[in-house]
Amino acid sequence: MFFVGNIDEFVVQTIREAVVTVPGVVGLANFSSKDKNDLSTNDIHKAIEFVIDKNIQHFKIHVILLYGVNILDILKEIQIRVKYELEKNFKNNIEHKVDVIVEDLLLKI
Repeated sequence: MFFVGNIDEFVVQTIREAVVTVPGVVGLANFSSKDKNDLSTNDIHKAIEFVIDKNIQHFKIHVILLYGVNILDILKEIQIRVKYELEKNFKNNIEHKVDVIVEDLLLKI
């Protein structure tokens, strides 16, 4: 079960910076939105689901990608960057699990 827990603001901003700098990422997606017209968000808190289980911090990050990109490559890059930044900035014995969910693809005109 995932929920938006109390995530430290520095962690949230670290994740945001890691995600939005990946080429092919158009933006963040509101995971609780039921309306496709209300899917895009600038609020990172609406794009991350978070749970701690024992010594594992599990993040689900919801994104919108550019149509035509290699989705698998983009998702792997997001995972690599987020895990790297979390491990670099938070040297602790907590494992980080990062899942990335593509909520939409946007066609750039």
